[in-house]
Amino acid sequence: MAVTLKQIAEMAGVHKSTVDKVIHNRPGVSDEVRQKIRRLLEEQGYSSNPLAKALNYQKNKMSVAVVLTRVDALEELQRGIQSVQPDYDSFNLEMQYHVLDYADEDAQRRCLRELCRSDVSGVVIGPVESPAIAQEVNALEEAGIPTITLNSDLEDSHRLCFVGCDELKGGRAAARLMSLLLARAGQIGILTSTIPAVRERTQGFVRHIQDRFPGILAMDVLNTNEDPETAYQLTCELLYRQPQLDGLFIACGCVPDICRAVRDCGKAGQLTIVCFERYPAIVELVHRGEVSCTINGSLFGQGQRAMRLLFEYLVYGKSPEQERIYLSNEILLAENID
Repeated sequence: MAVTLKQIAEMAGVHKSTVDKVIHNRPGVSDEVRQKIRRLLEEQGYSSNPLAKALNYQKNKMSVAVVLTRVDALEELQRGIQSVQPDYDSFNLEMQYHVLDYADEDAQRRCLRELCRSDVSGVVIGPVESPAIAQEVNALEEAGIPTITLNSDLEDSHRLCFVGCDELKGGRAAARLMSLLLARAGQIGILTSTIPAVRERTQGFVRHIQDRFPGILAMDVLNTNEDPETAYQLTCELLYRQPQLDGLFIACGCVPDICRAVRDCGKAGQLTIVCFERYPAIVELVHRGEVSCTINGSLFGQGQRAMRLLFEYLVYGKSPEQERIYLSNEILLAENID
């Protein structure tokens, strides 16, 4: 009788998830333990059987949990995730969605703890960046529940991989666009938040402006907390304090609310506005000329890619080729957006 992964784990005195890491050459295992497990795998003639694993999932339910935060772009991420589901209908796939308030670390931690005690097969999460959340992801891994981080990462965790965009590069691209649109000189305001991806965009933008485009002056950097009313009020106050502004860089969400504030202050069409993402409200704002351009990080594509990678790992034992998987940014103007 063929030896199982669980039996190898018992022989090595480790959790079966540790054996799985060694089989798929993933980090988080000491050299000594890794060598011991490899020796046992060879001695016992262990062979992973993807076909048997796939057949098992066809007979039994496969439950995947999706943990996301409530932000503007949530719908695009969900659409991408759901687009993969028909491809795996034969595997009795059940998808659970947990949509939590923005930056609610306690709620996300409780959710992950509950999932760790449940019968889920895997997790996709847009995490709150926190050591406590990283620990919960590690606990999931130890329980044999692989986790993929989406849009925001937990680099110090034992997650299977990360799927997102290189936000520093996105921020630098936004800085160049702003400089071109303002003919390399002007005063701007910056609206941001504490979401890791947004914070990285802002860092990339500010550093590139300072290093390469000294004629662009950032007069204010404001944290919206991804709250629509806060974003609206802060924008109104900014335009009242700084009526001479030539542009706005919107690194965060709440773009429709910020543009509503611009309209209410009588500035519609008078400011150069560069933002991120592509969803219907932003498409309309670009067509109306209220947003000059937007950088699309393909949230749909991120959700789709993350879910497909998780399914392929669960069903066929295929590990992601890279630990960090970046999708390309796309610059969209009125001339090429639809």
